[in-house]
Amino acid sequence: MLYNFLQTNKNSHFFLLYGLGVLQMILYRYLLLELPITAFSIAETLLMCLLLLVNTSTISFIIRKNQLSEGNLLVLFFWLALSMLFPELYKDSMVMLANTCILLVILQIMQSHSIADGRQAFFDISVLIFLASLFFLPSFLALLLLWIQILTSGGKKFRNFLIPLVVFAMLFVILLAVALLLGWQNELFLRFYYLPTFDFFSFLQYKYVPLLGILLFNLFFTSWLLKKTYKRYYATFFISLVLVGIVGVVLHENKNAVGWLYFTFPTALSAMMLIEGIKRPWLRESLLWFFVLLQVAALMIGRPYLL
Repeated sequence: MLYNFLQTNKNSHFFLLYGLGVLQMILYRYLLLELPITAFSIAETLLMCLLLLVNTSTISFIIRKNQLSEGNLLVLFFWLALSMLFPELYKDSMVMLANTCILLVILQIMQSHSIADGRQAFFDISVLIFLASLFFLPSFLALLLLWIQILTSGGKKFRNFLIPLVVFAMLFVILLAVALLLGWQNELFLRFYYLPTFDFFSFLQYKYVPLLGILLFNLFFTSWLLKKTYKRYYATFFISLVLVGIVGVVLHENKNAVGWLYFTFPTALSAMMLIEGIKRPWLRESLLWFFVLLQVAALMIGRPYLL
């Protein structure tokens, strides 16, 4: 029943999934995280609902545009379900704003693969990465994905390689001028200042157990499944996305946010391929419901440890 519901691209099914995502967000913010119900928090919740609609629509468009699935909602379902494991992300809208920019970066990079002269696309992607970095600094690592794309595409590689640096310098100068006028230079400096640290024992916290599970899944399954199913370019891109995420998880203190930013899309793709590869209908249905119940049980039992 659940598999048949997801085995379609009907708008009604899409918006039902989106509605469940909105409900999950509201429950997390006001029941699980116990945020105060104020005009500001309600306005931020409405913004996050809008961002969720943009994010789910972008994921759906990426899948259809690049034919990553056979016309179903499985990837979107797994992406929303995996988000359940990171309740602390719903405290504010910053990470979700960054996620919106990163999904648009993924869309633009995958589209630029078929463009002969990608200078305009590289410029637009650089602007999106800069905006994402303003909201959540580890988004800066998406520059690595852009540079990989530039080095593997046609055109003048050295000139194109400099485009992100020029864009970042130009936007930072503009932002600095505005900050100086408003007296916000200290806030701007703190926004971009971060001293990377690595502490192995930080991974031993209970709230990182889901992240480590997703990381292990990607290490053992994603590479093999992507290479088996997709063209070389798509497989290389999503594997690069996971590797960039690993760098961010190791270096940044907000590991769950970094993992959600970089791991959930390739993990959802891999989970979709696993389900699609099962021939027995009863087993597919059982695994989908087991996944849902496992997420709910992990949240209910591990609530004190995931926050």
